[in-house]
Amino acid sequence: MIQKGVIEHHQVRDYYREVLIIIIIVDYGSGNLRSIQKSIEQYYADVRISHALSLIQKARGIVLPGVGSFGDAITKLTEIGLFDYLKANIGRIPTLGICLGMQLLFSTSEETMNAKGLNLIPGKVFKLNNSLSIRIPHTGWNRLIPVLKPDFNGYVYFNHSYYCKPHDIKVIINYVLHGRFFPAIIKKGNILGTQFHPEKSKEPGNKILEYFVSMIKERL
Repeated sequence: MIQKGVIEHHQVRDYYREVLIIIIIVDYGSGNLRSIQKSIEQYYADVRISHALSLIQKARGIVLPGVGSFGDAITKLTEIGLFDYLKANIGRIPTLGICLGMQLLFSTSEETMNAKGLNLIPGKVFKLNNSLSIRIPHTGWNRLIPVLKPDFNGYVYFNHSYYCKPHDIKVIINYVLHGRFFPAIIKKGNILGTQFHPEKSKEPGNKILEYFVSMIKERL
């Protein structure tokens, strides 16, 4: 705590280290987490990569990243003792799910039929289908189609083969078109999810990361 009377610089520094934001990027062995960390550090310095429950419990913001398969990710989160904690707490802590991380927020996935997701966004994850006009995986730049505020626009970078379908369409704030329309960004309370990679999406992606940090600061 800051002592009464003369306030030294180091007291102010230590006080804000104690009470301000710790953003944790959950490390369960999926993808280039350092790239996400560096992108978020543009807007807040104390961003850490960890799978330690003791540290994640102190987080004021959580990032759930992900590349790979739905079932493997759920298994890994369970093995390292994080699945139950995330399921119980993501709803009250500002959380950003990225790509597979967004899909993990849903109930189930066609990718691994016997695996149960976090079920924080009721709905299901479906496989995109190849056609003459599109290729799977959906890899590369595509345009955001805003439908609800906050407004996010521009081209962002996708790399996925599955898409999310929430039961409640009111959680969808942006769509994307790739053979069909499906959610590019979802928001439900403290939960924000992107099917694309904001850390690879230049200015439009940076705006989303900045917005996520603002969600956390609003709660201080």
